[in-house]
Amino acid sequence: MVFTITTTDPSSSFVMKRAKHFRHRSDRRAFTLAELMLAITIGGIVLAGAATTVNLWARSSVAVGNYADMSGTCRRALDIFASDVRMANDVSVSTADTFTFTAYGSGTSSVTVSYVFDDTNDTLTRTYDGTSRVILENVEKFGLTYSDLTLSTTTNPLSVKVVQIKAILQKKVINLSNTDEIISARFMLRNRRVST
Repeated sequence: MVFTITTTDPSSSFVMKRAKHFRHRSDRRAFTLAELMLAITIGGIVLAGAATTVNLWARSSVAVGNYADMSGTCRRALDIFASDVRMANDVSVSTADTFTFTAYGSGTSSVTVSYVFDDTNDTLTRTYDGTSRVILENVEKFGLTYSDLTLSTTTNPLSVKVVQIKAILQKKVINLSNTDEIISARFMLRNRRVST
């Protein structure tokens, strides 16, 4: 036996129309593939720009820190060097990368002071009365030149009255090198008596 139900209820056709309307409306809320691709492309460009900006900011921040560090290190090294050289009373070695002399220590005693540049490790080491300490690191180029009383260049330890130190320091930031050429100073050995 087969039953057939027919209805003329207007509310049932309304429900069907409403369901169809909601389904059709939800289809309209979705993004199209073109809109989605455009949004991904714009988002990628914005992220790439942000990443580049952050990278540049990080490099410049590290570079500024390197310059400040090199500047402070050079100032301290020059202060130590100046203090030692001004107290020097006798020179025993005066080459382009080594300077050894005796200087007045505490009281009336004398101490041996030596400055040696190590080209392999790019460091300048100060040895004061047997105690060594690195005072400059990351030294790319280094040189000591000497003059006598008439300011003529000399390498003879017996006639050295003036010493000039020159150095170029370099530090690496990520893949870039920061160079700071700030050392170039001349000092007179005040306590050293030499004849012309």
